[in-house]
Amino acid sequence: MTLSIIENIGENNMATLQSIISSGLSLTFSQLKSDRSLTIEIQLKLANLGFYPGGGWIDGDLGDFTSFTWTGLIDFCNRVGGVPQPSNTVAIDPSIAQQLLDTQQVPAILSDAANTSKILERLKLIQKKSPIVNIKAGISSAFVSRTINNSPIQTLIGDYPNNLEQKPDGIDIAFADNSANLFTYPDLGDQPNIDDTGLDFLADEISHACVCIGGFDNSTNPIKVRWFGRKSLDSVTLWWSTTKFIGVLNTVCQINQKSASTDIKNCVIESPRSSFTSLVRDMVTYQGKSSNEIGALFKSFTKREVLSAWIKAQTGNLNVDFRGLYGEDPLISPATIKDLTDSSFSLRSTSKGNAGDSNQLAAYDLVRLISMLGWHPHLTPESQLPSAQWESLKSIVQAMGNDTARYVDIALETLGLVNVISEPVIISKVGWGDTKSSGSMTYAAFVKFIDRRTNPGKLRTFAFALRCPRNNSPDYDLRDTHLAAAVTEIVRRIVTEELA
Repeated sequence: MTLSIIENIGENNMATLQSIISSGLSLTFSQLKSDRSLTIEIQLKLANLGFYPGGGWIDGDLGDFTSFTWTGLIDFCNRVGGVPQPSNTVAIDPSIAQQLLDTQQVPAILSDAANTSKILERLKLIQKKSPIVNIKAGISSAFVSRTINNSPIQTLIGDYPNNLEQKPDGIDIAFADNSANLFTYPDLGDQPNIDDTGLDFLADEISHACVCIGGFDNSTNPIKVRWFGRKSLDSVTLWWSTTKFIGVLNTVCQINQKSASTDIKNCVIESPRSSFTSLVRDMVTYQGKSSNEIGALFKSFTKREVLSAWIKAQTGNLNVDFRGLYGEDPLISPATIKDLTDSSFSLRSTSKGNAGDSNQLAAYDLVRLISMLGWHPHLTPESQLPSAQWESLKSIVQAMGNDTARYVDIALETLGLVNVISEPVIISKVGWGDTKSSGSMTYAAFVKFIDRRTNPGKLRTFAFALRCPRNNSPDYDLRDTHLAAAVTEIVRRIVTEELA
C-alpha cells in the first residue's frame, strides 16, 4: 500500500533512509532526534509493520529512550535480526535503514497478536499516552477521534468503488477456499442463519455483536456469506449515531425509485443549499455542519413509521423501531433534494419526528444494511437495496470512507499487515451516544482488501457491528480501547482463517 504521507517530507540537507544507505551514514540518538523528517519516515515504516502507533503519532518526535518510536525501533531490530540494536551512539546505520526499507511484514507480529491480553495492554498504553480527548464526552478517545488524517488509506478512498467491484479471477486473486462454509446472501426480508457461538472469543465488554464474512466460489456467481453473532438479534436503543447511515441509504433508494438516472453526486439539499455527498461526509467526520442535525435531516425524507417498516422489509427483523431523533432537529426543515442536471426532479421532507421516539435496532440490522451497501455489485436484485443504483451508492461509499473512527486502520497496523494488503476499502460509522447516562460506544463497518501474503492473493471481505456499554465499570474511559481490541481480534481471526 502506498502511503502518500511519506511524500515530500524531506527538507534540504535532511537525511532519508535511502541516503543513509547510499552514503554509509550512521547517526547518533541526538542526531536522529534533530532530524524530524527522517524520524517521520522511520515512524511510518514502524507503524506499517506493527511496531508503532499510526495516525497523529506520526509526528517526527523521537522522544526519549522510553518513547514509542525508540522502543519500537529497538523491537524491530531485535525481531528481524542481523542488525545492531540501536543505541545512543548508533541510533540508525545503513543496515537498519535497509531492513526498514526492505521488510514488508514481520510474521511474528501477527502470530503474537493471538495473545489478546497483550494486545489490549498495548492499546491501553497508547490510549493513556494519547493527547486526543473527545471534548464533548471528556474522555480519552485516541481511536474513535483519530480521524482520516494520516490514515494509510486516505488517498485511496477515490478507488473504493472500483475496489468493491473487484472479484477473484483464480489467477491474481484466489477463489474462496472456505466456500463450503458460505451460503447464499439472503433475499430482502429474509433472515439468515446466525452462528450464535462463533463470537464467543470476544471480551465480555462487547455486549452485542454481529459479523458477516463474504467470499466467491467462482468469477460469475454472487457473493456467498456466513453470519456470526452475540445477541445479534436483540434490539436495543443504544446504537446512537452508528445508525445515521440508514437514513442516507433510505433516501438514496427513494431518489432512485423516483428517478433511476439520478446520480446523488449531482444532488443538493436546500434551502440553504448543500451538496448531498458533502453532508454525508460531514456527518461521519464530525467536521463542518452538525452530525446530529444531518442525521435527523436524512431521516426526514420519509415518515418515521414508514422508515421502520422499510428496515424490516430489508432485514426481516420485525423488532425494529427507528423513529427517534439524534438530540437535535434536522439541519434543514422543510428540506428539498434537487438533481442539478434534471430540473424536473425533487424529493421533499415529511416531518422531523418526535423527541421521545426511540431508535431500536439489532446488531444484525446494522451489518445487513452496511453489507448491502458494500456488496451491492455482487448481490442479486432480490438482495440489493431496493431501487438504489450503484452510481449513486458509489458516492455514499466514498463519503463513509472518511469516518472519524479508524478502528480497522488500527487493527491492520497492530497486526503488521499494512504493507501486505492491496485494494482496501473501509466504510464505517461510529457512535458514542449519551456518555453521561448509558454511555454505549458502538461501531459498524464494512471492509474489503486483498491479502497479498500469498500468491495468488486472497480476497478478505466482511462487515460487522459492535456495542461496548458503559455498565458503570471502572473501565468507563476504556470503551474506545475495548472496541479497538475487539476489531483487531476480528481482523486477526479473519486473516488467519480462524473465523471463516
